[in-house]
Amino acid sequence: MFKQLTPSQTRQELDVKGVDASTLAAFAYLDSDQNIRYDWHAHQRHQLIYAFSGTLRLEADNGIYLLPPQRAAWIPAGVSHRTTLRNVISASVFFAPELVSSEQAHIRIIPAAPILREMVHYALRWPPDRGPDDGLADSFFKTMGLLCGEWIKQEAGFRLPAGKSWQIAAAIEYTLGHLDQATLAEAARAAALSPRQFRRRFLAESTIGWQQFHHQARMLRAMELLAAPQTSVTEVAYAVGFNSLSAFAKSFARYTGQSPNAYRRSGDEGLNRVR
Repeated sequence: MFKQLTPSQTRQELDVKGVDASTLAAFAYLDSDQNIRYDWHAHQRHQLIYAFSGTLRLEADNGIYLLPPQRAAWIPAGVSHRTTLRNVISASVFFAPELVSSEQAHIRIIPAAPILREMVHYALRWPPDRGPDDGLADSFFKTMGLLCGEWIKQEAGFRLPAGKSWQIAAAIEYTLGHLDQATLAEAARAAALSPRQFRRRFLAESTIGWQQFHHQARMLRAMELLAAPQTSVTEVAYAVGFNSLSAFAKSFARYTGQSPNAYRRSGDEGLNRVR
């Protein structure tokens, strides 16, 4: 069952789980809700999320981020975001701002090196209600915070930009709602602009062309669909507008570095780690 929380329910849920109520400088948390949408919120601490399985969606004012399995996301303290988990098992490590030296002001998806994966998994022994006088935990999180300063300098490109004007926002909404058949002409129509004006405005606001945006949106949607085990690769290809399975596999591999089947297996492997 999928739970969609209101802002007040989101705040209550986070308080019950101890995520924001804890007075500790750092702790880890395994989210037991695999199908849930937290409404817009922000944390006083930095948050490092690691997806063991499934594909987690993060929304911020500057775009939509997708966290694939066995990768990590960095959410700086104070950044408002909305989180959607569908068939996702994820763990988060929260750090007081003084534990991580960083000038990053936006969410970013980062590669998960083996040491990051192992440290997130090991950190789960220290939840929000851990003892405040645990010297080993304090040393562990201090070291991990120093490493985070290096890890978050890298970035993977699993993000879709947001529109700044209502015209481009409308075009983006149209595109995301019609990934299998969207065209530039219809996107321009949704924006109430001529195709020439639309191309120029879209590039100026999003920093990428509409064709590239459409392609990235198709790949990100495919990643979300592949997280559902009951959906075949062929069904996913058709859902995002590919009539050729081989063409879809090639495009997906170029974008993610993995074939669709390998990507799905990576999620299964991550799931086995927390069982």
